[in-house]
Amino acid sequence: MSRNWVIAICFVIVLLDGLDTTSIAFVAPVLAREWGIAAAAFTPAFIATSIGAVIGYLACGPLAQRFGSRTIGVGSVVIFGLGTLLTAVAYDIVSLSILRLVSAIGLGGVLPIAVAAAAQVAAPQHKETVAMLVATGLSAGGVVGGLVGGPLMQSFGWTSVFIMGGILPLVLVPAFSHVVAGSGLENVVATKKGGRASPVAALFRDGLLPFTALLWLFAFFTFLAAFALSFWIPTLLVSFGFEPANTPIGAAAFGAGGVAGNLVMMTIVSRLGMKRVLLAAMLLAIVCVALIGKAPIPAGMVLPLIAGVGAGLITGCVGQSALAVSLYPPALRATGVGYAAACGRLGSILGPALGGAMLSFGWSARDIILTTILPALLAMLTVTVLGLVERNRRPMLNPG
Repeated sequence: MSRNWVIAICFVIVLLDGLDTTSIAFVAPVLAREWGIAAAAFTPAFIATSIGAVIGYLACGPLAQRFGSRTIGVGSVVIFGLGTLLTAVAYDIVSLSILRLVSAIGLGGVLPIAVAAAAQVAAPQHKETVAMLVATGLSAGGVVGGLVGGPLMQSFGWTSVFIMGGILPLVLVPAFSHVVAGSGLENVVATKKGGRASPVAALFRDGLLPFTALLWLFAFFTFLAAFALSFWIPTLLVSFGFEPANTPIGAAAFGAGGVAGNLVMMTIVSRLGMKRVLLAAMLLAIVCVALIGKAPIPAGMVLPLIAGVGAGLITGCVGQSALAVSLYPPALRATGVGYAAACGRLGSILGPALGGAMLSFGWSARDIILTTILPALLAMLTVTVLGLVERNRRPMLNPG
């Protein structure tokens, strides 16, 4: 099977994952007006999305070892496709939150398998780059959703976003099943089925403990900041004078910045190293957030600065997946990527929850955005410590 075909299908599946994940963010302002409720009332739906993704990430690796990567990968696509499709019939916050929880379990299960399958077919020297490319699909999905979400809702109503987001992944199920089987990932995982050791415990053995712990912390802080903004930016843009139907452009700007940041990262990471790139990305996000929150900027600069924030934070989210791919051997990659992303998603639960609380307490949009500087600074500190630990203690690995 063509290597490029495997990578392309994995990228598209992750793109649809990103589209469905962010869809609730740009639908919320329209639903708030249509249902006659406050924007902060959507906090449970945002949190449910992140909780479901955590469940999917945590379950993905162990279930793939037991039942096979193709079975779990395809099952995850079916769950998030059907769950997203059913979200179109939600009628209140409770039903919306339940359906987002179910959908997100599938969303969380897809990413680790797609990244691991693509990395498996890549040449050893290109595994990190391929992992970053496929994970970039998440931000690309946000861009697509932001660009088509507004016109779709204006022409066909908010339900059209979820109908489109549900049908497209289901159409790709046969292709995804074929590429996961053809990637060889099934054979790698199968070699571990006979062992008694937990794949999660293996993430802490053979010198991996400090690396795994620091990777998880970095993912937590980065996702906390990124998802606090990605979920609430469309709502907060109303405070900057945007009409609710036009706020999806904020999600598009955030995602477009992420895509641009990821492309830059892929071109310079071999020269500068992943950790230096991640430090620069976090610094970019902090500067852009500070300008939005404190500088007397004209309205026309809001979207470019949001793109700058996305370039920094989404690059961090993608970078942690690439770090996991480079850190763990093939049999542990789905588990390693999944558990690092799950720790990140714990941050993505806390971030939107804090944003909703601040919104309900009457905080201004600028002040809410400014609070993301703290987790970005902590992410910088964590990746700095990771680099220092790596200098003194390199785990004995055979990544393959």
